[in-house]
Amino acid sequence: MDSGTTFGWLGAIITVALYVYWALVILIVISQNRGPAKSLAWILVLMLLPGVGLVLYIFAGRDWKTITPKRKWLHRLRELQFPFMGAFYARYAGFAEKTRTAHEGALGGRLMAAIEKQNFGAIPLPANDVSIYPSGEEYFPVLLDDISRAKRFIHMQYFIWERDELTTQVCDALMERLEAGVEVRILNDFLGNLTYRKDQIKALKDAGAHYGADVNQLSKLNYRNHRKITVIDGSIGHSGGVNIGQEYIDGGKKYPTWRDTGIRFTGPAVGELQKLFAYRWYEVFEESLFNPMYFPAEDSLHADDPLALQVVAQGVSDYWNSSTRAYEIAISGARERVWLQSPYWIPTEGLLDSVVNAALGGADVRLMMTGWPDKKIAFRAAQTYWEPIIKAGGKVYLYMAGFFHAKSIVVDGSVGAIGTMNLDIRSLELHQELMVWMYDAGLARRQEDIFLADLEHCREVTLEEMQSWSGFKRFGDSFARLASNLM
Repeated sequence: MDSGTTFGWLGAIITVALYVYWALVILIVISQNRGPAKSLAWILVLMLLPGVGLVLYIFAGRDWKTITPKRKWLHRLRELQFPFMGAFYARYAGFAEKTRTAHEGALGGRLMAAIEKQNFGAIPLPANDVSIYPSGEEYFPVLLDDISRAKRFIHMQYFIWERDELTTQVCDALMERLEAGVEVRILNDFLGNLTYRKDQIKALKDAGAHYGADVNQLSKLNYRNHRKITVIDGSIGHSGGVNIGQEYIDGGKKYPTWRDTGIRFTGPAVGELQKLFAYRWYEVFEESLFNPMYFPAEDSLHADDPLALQVVAQGVSDYWNSSTRAYEIAISGARERVWLQSPYWIPTEGLLDSVVNAALGGADVRLMMTGWPDKKIAFRAAQTYWEPIIKAGGKVYLYMAGFFHAKSIVVDGSVGAIGTMNLDIRSLELHQELMVWMYDAGLARRQEDIFLADLEHCREVTLEEMQSWSGFKRFGDSFARLASNLM
């Protein structure tokens, strides 16, 4: 057989293989029932770039909503989680029913029902008290004090755990508690902490702390655990936008200030944060923390008039995108006003439609985001989403005093949420996130007061300003928007 014939056969084999590959690509992507635009985008990437496209798909394109339910560890976890949490929720069924009745026919009632259905029966739970801290300077002394008073255990889960002045204080406090016999478990996102020195964490491990790196599988590096959780003795819970690092107090070397929001609460509602910690801990270690000793005790409710909280969580494997959907329901239900805070603004189509519809319907819609971007591409992409909001009657504000990292929503002065979810594609669709929803007018007023105080450091984006931008700038923004939505 001459060389021409050999190359002919080889070419034929490659051609057939390529056709088979294309057919499989089309079948797999279409069968996942994603949105037409996303499906077509992945088909094009996989067909035009067979090698590189396949690698991109493995890391960023697989449908974890169908993959995760098949995992054996998840079935074992649910056998532990569902009966335990079912019994825990049963304790507070009366409180939940009373809360639902109080909000029946209103936005709060619809939110409660949706969150409960999406998050495996996560009912509204009572809290003795709730404190909201609009700066790291106010928040971290409280966290450190709570750590220093721990009697039995401390569970901490953070997207970023830096190595600086603050982490020294936190680790010193944890070391002191370890020496007093307190259990310490720390779970940090693998990629989020890859660049930080681990000597302080190693010292804690050597002293008896349990430490794990979450989402460290090569196939999941695109899907981060962005949650921030501290649970102390099953009675105190912390969350919000703050990670463990000095820059969350003073802005670090890059920013003159750092504006963030932390939240602390006590009582049975803390059980929801412990549930989320236990879930992630089990995936990493297959050690069950669904044990009464790690959850609020039956006598943990002390308040005569407890506050109603409901934690909604989501991840890339969540069927409903529960936290994102809660935002859409809340915004769509706004009658008077909806005020949003997020460092980034790259919304899903559903979220953008909800915001625009609320503004068109006459609600006072305000979006506040950072004017000191840490991610240039994300900031440029955000600018392409401002115009429909402003044209619909909403307002967009840029916080100019420093970096703005708060994640919150407050609607009609009646319900609000604070948590970890940014209003960008990564948080809305890919990351592990949580939001603490609060059904209380007093807490909603507190959020609105904080928002109004932040406005003093903002400038409003106008339609005239946007129309003055050059065609070159607009194209660059549009290109950034395209890049931000590739996943």
